[in-house]
Amino acid sequence: MKNKNPFDTFFPFSIDKVENLEKIEKNCSNIQYAWLSGYFWNLANQTSSKLISEPNELFQKDDTEKIITIISASQTGNATLLAKRFNEYLNNENKKTNLVNVSDYNFKKIKNEKFLVLIISTQGEGEPPEEALSFYKFIMSKKAPRLDNLYYSIFGLGDISYDLFCQSGKDFDKRFSELGAKRLLNRLDADIEYEENYIKWSKDLLFSINQIDIPFLKKNNKDNLINGLNVYTKYKPASATILVNQKITGRNSTKDVHHIEIDISDLNIIYTPGDALGVWYQNSSQLINQILKLLSIDTFDKVQVKDKLITVFEALKNNFELTINTKHIVQKYADITQNKFLQKIISNDKDLNNYVKQTPLLNMINDYPKKLSSQQLINILRPLKPRLYSISSSQSETSDEVHITVGVVKKIISGSLHLGGASGYLSQFLKVDDSIKIFIEKNNNFRLPENKDLPIIMIASGTGIAPFRSFMQQRDNDGSKGKNWIFFGNPNFTEDFLYQLEWQRFLKNGLLTKMSLAWSRDQKQKIYVQDKIRENGKELWAWIEQGAQIYVCGNASKMAKDVEKALLDVFSKNSSMNIEESSEFLNDLRIKRRYQRDVY
Repeated sequence: MKNKNPFDTFFPFSIDKVENLEKIEKNCSNIQYAWLSGYFWNLANQTSSKLISEPNELFQKDDTEKIITIISASQTGNATLLAKRFNEYLNNENKKTNLVNVSDYNFKKIKNEKFLVLIISTQGEGEPPEEALSFYKFIMSKKAPRLDNLYYSIFGLGDISYDLFCQSGKDFDKRFSELGAKRLLNRLDADIEYEENYIKWSKDLLFSINQIDIPFLKKNNKDNLINGLNVYTKYKPASATILVNQKITGRNSTKDVHHIEIDISDLNIIYTPGDALGVWYQNSSQLINQILKLLSIDTFDKVQVKDKLITVFEALKNNFELTINTKHIVQKYADITQNKFLQKIISNDKDLNNYVKQTPLLNMINDYPKKLSSQQLINILRPLKPRLYSISSSQSETSDEVHITVGVVKKIISGSLHLGGASGYLSQFLKVDDSIKIFIEKNNNFRLPENKDLPIIMIASGTGIAPFRSFMQQRDNDGSKGKNWIFFGNPNFTEDFLYQLEWQRFLKNGLLTKMSLAWSRDQKQKIYVQDKIRENGKELWAWIEQGAQIYVCGNASKMAKDVEKALLDVFSKNSSMNIEESSEFLNDLRIKRRYQRDVY
């Protein structure tokens, strides 16, 4: 019996098409064969609905197994930047990805993920970034699903000088594992200088992904990158010019706050109310000379900084932190100097913590001077990082300018005045027409409502009022009909009412509907913004029922927590909810972007 040809049953080509294929075959290279294979495969998938019954379910299920979801959870923008880099890296390796900010991630569908990469920073006392709080609460709760089919990897960003270094990444890693997920790669906890760690991690993770026996579709060409208007970044900042540098607190104020205006007319910079301005600062020459003199180091000594050989003075000016002491600096200095007092301090963690808080770097060196080599000094210091300041202007109003509001950090220690590195540079050393290196740090989690008729409630203390100035300028230029309510607190009315004339003008012309002010030092009993929230609870709840969005800007460890407690009290007192239900309601507002915070 003649063997049956397998093509006899179903052969999709006529004889003339077969001849055409043979002609193409004779004239193609191996690369062209591969290209044609992919080309026809793609066409087949596009038209598969005509050939296969119930195709959507089949192909959609298959596609989810081939997508790597990359989630960024950032406090200062570093995690977002790395997530974008890793997304591009995988795309270049023909991997299909889904790049998403944690605030936009539908975390209730995490059970459907096959591959997940989380790049997350840590803030405050080991807490997740503001934008990741809802995801964090969900994944730690009893509502979190089993993740037995998930492969994951976590890249944690932090500062090793803090006790709870990269704690957010550690928490997610532990919880994912508890829920049954499998690690593609062990968690990486990265310090400030993370570039080398990132490069190795990204290569190792790609290798690990390739070992999993699931094919990947070609890369998704959807553009997930930031709008290309802002060509300047943290590593390639713009050089701008100071237009105004003015103190805006009173002569007798306990605070020193500066309003700074910067010219960006010749720069391709676009920003949105809610964004932050990144500033690269320089250390004080006086401080540098004091440190070098105490350590018997010549200012012209050469040191190696990355791939450059520069003077130690230049390195301290632009590359290293000098105003913040840390446990690791104390430990390294004690090891080099063999100082008995410092060695005793570092043997007790509690004593070491207290010493770091009370003793700036300069004071430590002054108390225990020692002749060091220039390279020894460089090796104990932390890399300098840019500082982020909430933008206090709307580009619709100021056009070619960007404004920031800077609270100067001042401490008197052992009879000497110590200034914060960035705030001291901005307030004391920068003059009109001086140059400054800047970049825009987008903050899509602190945005005005798209519906301009919605009411907003703004809650701030101190320099936290900065972004709300930009909000009001934008609402004014947009002709927004929504009501606006500001809660603001500071020590004294006469000395500390930041942008007083502007807020009073907003109130007078009807743009600002209501202003609730709390002056903590103007009477015997201290009054804070949380007291004003409770005092106006009934009306505030009415605004929320009308769809109001709530914004909070200020200190994370104290003010923001006290405000949240006050809001929960208002919810429970003015509705049928108890405290637990109020907490769930507030979290729901957060998920719906009706409760947004910019805390520091």
